[in-house]
Amino acid sequence: MKYFSYDLHLAQNMDNISEEESNRNNLQWIKCFIKYSEIFETLTNRLPHDVFEHFYSWGFHDYRLIKMEMKHESLLNLSVHFTVSSDVENIENEKLWVLSFQNVSFYNYNHYNFDNQESVFHREIDDWLYQEFLPIDQSKISFEVLFSSGGNVLLHFPDKSVTIKRIK
Repeated sequence: MKYFSYDLHLAQNMDNISEEESNRNNLQWIKCFIKYSEIFETLTNRLPHDVFEHFYSWGFHDYRLIKMEMKHESLLNLSVHFTVSSDVENIENEKLWVLSFQNVSFYNYNHYNFDNQESVFHREIDDWLYQEFLPIDQSKISFEVLFSSGGNVLLHFPDKSVTIKRIK
């Protein structure tokens, strides 16, 4: 993640730091947010309108990752689907969404929290923290998502090759 790094997330959520350090971390967060927002706005015509509008604010921040699915149909046809839930504790009020990427040309997974005792993508701790959509070139976009476990997924995909759908 270029702007919303796991290290910055951890620094912002530490309890045992000075007020000065906390203020410094918050200022860094604000600077990153402003820079990212400026870049994200350049993608308004490269992402489908509903996707752009959904991620113009917090996206799926604090949603729970229910499932990540990869479908590999050929060497040139990989799709990645994230299913996320707003509230797995209260099924009646739950909002369930699927974010799908088609024609993914690059997939990378990293884990930034090796001290975590739970497995990566652990259903009880893997909340969606932050995401970044960034331009790669004139026709390709990167998408990166950071989860609370320290799991991180990076994708590259062509313009407009992402969909969002609320399924519940």
